[in-house]
Amino acid sequence: MNKKRAISLGNLVFLIPVILLSVFMWNDYKRYIDEYQPSFERIYMLDEGKKLIGLAKHPVGEQYDVYLFDPDKENLITDTTIHTNFQAGLGPATYQQDGIIIPTYDDSYGLQINYFHSTGKVEELAQGTMHLPPSWSSNVYAWRGRLIVAGESPNSEWYIAQVKDGKLNKVNLGEKDQLPSRPVRIDEVHGSFENDQAVPVFTVDLKDDRTAFVSGILDKNGDLSVLLQNKDEGTFAAQDRAGARFAKVFGFNNAKLVRENGNYPEEASFYNANENHWGAAVPTPKPVYQASVFLLNDEEVLIAGSTVEDELNGSVIGYVLNEKSGQFQDASALLEQLSYENLKNSDTEFYKNLGSDVLYYRGGDRTAGYVEMELQEAKVLSSDQVEKWLLTEAENKVSIQSFWNYYKQGGAIVINWSVWVFIILLTFLSVAVAPRMLAGSRMKKMRDGQHIQGRIIDMEESGLYVNEQPQVRFIVQFEDEGRMKEVEIKQVISYLSPIQIGDTVMISYDRKKHKAVFITEEDLKHAAQSSKPVIIENAILTRIEPHGKVNRGQALKLYFTAEGRDYTVPVVQPFGFEYRTGERAKLILIQGMARIFRYGGNGSTVKETDQLSLQGEVIHVQKMPIIIENKQLMLLEVMISRGADRIRKANSLFVPENLSVNVGAVIPVNMQKEDFQRETRLLQGKQGAAKVLSVHYDGTQGERPLAMITAEIDGITYHIKQTIEPVYGVVVGDELWIAYDEGTQEGIIINYSS
Repeated sequence: MNKKRAISLGNLVFLIPVILLSVFMWNDYKRYIDEYQPSFERIYMLDEGKKLIGLAKHPVGEQYDVYLFDPDKENLITDTTIHTNFQAGLGPATYQQDGIIIPTYDDSYGLQINYFHSTGKVEELAQGTMHLPPSWSSNVYAWRGRLIVAGESPNSEWYIAQVKDGKLNKVNLGEKDQLPSRPVRIDEVHGSFENDQAVPVFTVDLKDDRTAFVSGILDKNGDLSVLLQNKDEGTFAAQDRAGARFAKVFGFNNAKLVRENGNYPEEASFYNANENHWGAAVPTPKPVYQASVFLLNDEEVLIAGSTVEDELNGSVIGYVLNEKSGQFQDASALLEQLSYENLKNSDTEFYKNLGSDVLYYRGGDRTAGYVEMELQEAKVLSSDQVEKWLLTEAENKVSIQSFWNYYKQGGAIVINWSVWVFIILLTFLSVAVAPRMLAGSRMKKMRDGQHIQGRIIDMEESGLYVNEQPQVRFIVQFEDEGRMKEVEIKQVISYLSPIQIGDTVMISYDRKKHKAVFITEEDLKHAAQSSKPVIIENAILTRIEPHGKVNRGQALKLYFTAEGRDYTVPVVQPFGFEYRTGERAKLILIQGMARIFRYGGNGSTVKETDQLSLQGEVIHVQKMPIIIENKQLMLLEVMISRGADRIRKANSLFVPENLSVNVGAVIPVNMQKEDFQRETRLLQGKQGAAKVLSVHYDGTQGERPLAMITAEIDGITYHIKQTIEPVYGVVVGDELWIAYDEGTQEGIIINYSS
């Protein structure tokens, strides 16, 4: 007891000078600085590269600080603030006329549509007239230079608003005989803002149980285009009819869309949305492989990608295509300064006003740039570079840089503080961190080894003492793979421990290293606690490591970072689907092993009440020749049952090598209730061979990509929405065996293409 008290007092003695010196140094640093140094969340180029705007969340108060710079002189022109709340970020931006529109959200004012002019003038267009739910950003879209808002006002009035050419127009769907019945819900038609249709489309549920489709944009008179779904018409057929109608109304060519083609080497291609038919590749001046298509304005798109078929061996190039004239402009002077990973980042955006030769860029890595395509002049700047412009103006801004500048000046306070902090760290880290590191190493050995029962056949003290307790050398005998083996284990024990020769013990044995550790009751309790699933939100994919081909897929090791910790997840990536660095995922941690719970997609959440906890019986096991982090890829066929309903699923898993999975094993399975009901219903209907016409993905559920597939049987198209087995994959031209419903034109995959 006295010993513990002495250590505690000793720690306090060490802390007193550190606390006092920290107070003195902070006051000294406060005299060195005068205000905080902003960290820019986004930067944008304006005025043909002559201006730059930077936005930083203010650390105190609900606002963004906005700075306008002259990039040539690297100095500040003016600054201002805009409203926001603590949770809300910045919405999608659009360039219009001489400025840029960036929405934010404030609980008191609602949606703020901030119009920043290159002159420094700022207009707020909404004026408190548009309130949205907490997930407001999912109701705001940028499309071909327009800003689109779809939402519900506090008095339950549904509306669609458009900002074009710096002007806001808003249509109340309950007024002016817009619809035959009162609207009760509005949703985006999936993919219509990503060029699945020539014009974005919303679906509107009406009070009389009918469904209407409305255009996502307004005409010159500020009106919407509306189409009602027929009584006996399928949803997908109605969506296609609406897309064709709206394209004609607004003057877009629905039969010649420029879209990303998922077939290797992924050149941009023309697509006929009226007939669901792919045409030829877009004839760019030089081939653009692994291409992405960015919608710029009503007539132009940017096609950007790699100079060679394997993007790892090439550089980034791209062209602006005028879809009406067929003319190209070369944007490669800008694009060649970007990495392919940044091009594929979901936050990367390009902007261009119709009739201008200037293409603007904003990168997901907090960069911005522009290119004057006629002169092939380009510039790219990072947020770090711009932040230093403020430091140049005032070296006494609060920041890591200014603190480092202060620290480098030295002085008696800094030197004394550094010495005492070093002493404290050396003292406490040796006490606090070392045991945790040893415990973590021990738990890893226990998890990775084979759990085997053995018997102590010899024991003796090694002569080493730790905390006045002896280290004992044990010889444990056990049977492994039909052979008797012996292993030596050293462990510190108490003199009061009742361990004797002949005692039965549990060990975790590493076959490769021929080493083992004891498994104690405390270890088992800790393992039971760690087995509870833990959800990890907002994990960022930072690195992708390839591990070879698996059928038509590729085995990958994904590296995620969340809340300062790193996680690795082995997956199989099917052809046509792509994991991308910079994107976010929700992970689930089970017994220390991370798996993907949800990756990418539209961010929709699944309620716990909508999930079914089922059991599946393994009816076939195939080991695949891929091992990642001591986990072997296995392809399992599982029969899932719920009452009299049964579903057969193919499912690939990375299984720890020390865990055996055999035919007849029962494993837990989670499915969405809606998916289970749809699949059991369709399995009771017709079946047949169907040819795949198109495949699109919406992230993953678990490690299985969620696919939207259009397939054809005897000239009739069927729509399949389900997770697919990545080892098999689905590509255009495949012949699948599906179950289908002729009335709803829904289908599900029973067998994949061989």
